[in-house]
Amino acid sequence: MAETLLLFYLLLTSGFVLKTLGVFSKDDVTTFVNYIIYFALPVAVFGVIHDFKFSWGDIAVFGTAWLTVALTYWVVFKVFSRFVGDEKELKTLFLTSAFGNTAFAGYPIAYALFGDKGLAYAILYDVVGNFLLVVTLAVFIIGGKADWKTVYRFPPLGALILAFLLKPIPLTFLKPFVTAAKASITPVIVFSLGLRIDPKGVVLNLKPALVSVFWRQIFIPALVLLWLYLLGRYLSLPFEGKMVILLQSGMPPFVMSVILSEKYGLKTDLAITAVNLGLLLLIFTLPLWFILGDIFLKGGGQ
Repeated sequence: MAETLLLFYLLLTSGFVLKTLGVFSKDDVTTFVNYIIYFALPVAVFGVIHDFKFSWGDIAVFGTAWLTVALTYWVVFKVFSRFVGDEKELKTLFLTSAFGNTAFAGYPIAYALFGDKGLAYAILYDVVGNFLLVVTLAVFIIGGKADWKTVYRFPPLGALILAFLLKPIPLTFLKPFVTAAKASITPVIVFSLGLRIDPKGVVLNLKPALVSVFWRQIFIPALVLLWLYLLGRYLSLPFEGKMVILLQSGMPPFVMSVILSEKYGLKTDLAITAVNLGLLLLIFTLPLWFILGDIFLKGGGQ
């Protein structure tokens, strides 16, 4: 775990430092993101999912994501709404509280800790659990209309479906290609996250951002850990699967919340603050949930 964190934050810091020195800029993030979304990630998704043996118990992976989003929706619009009168702020709080950075932070962490098995579970949690709800439920809530076009234009989702369709066909000749693509995911993703960090932005909208980050990185994973501990014996999931569920549930607010906030005229500054603050605090929350998960899910949660 220590080595994974060190790798993660060295890459993150490298991106931030080189951006500060003027070698890279925030505009370069688009190039890195396109490389991941349109090449490396679809190839990795296809290779990992094609070779992974699934069971009915794996429904719990994305099912947990759906439950946490549903709970967050209820809390934000039934509880937080009593204290937040601004509808735009409320919708931004929902985005940053409900959906974690399960791809750009979750994938490299799951892969570094648990290899292909961990990445497979992370993909299920992110693509089926998070992404589908973002472009349907979340976009409908903040904009009044689901973005179905994004669903079929999202390359990793297409790769996921193709992998399931071609499962009966052995494709061993693709393994070196898939391995090379997977190897690039962690450095490219985490380095690009470093380009997004803006310490000055953390002071903006600090109070509501803290609420969002606390909910996303402390409260939700605490509930998920309790759920996995109490019901773990009834779930046909290995320890790695439970750990990925736990860690994915505690990822910081997702970067797309900034894009969606801009697109739908919400509080973009709040989204930016929450994303940056969440990334900065991940160095403390990630080891916490890894240690607690290792204690409770290896024994009583089995």
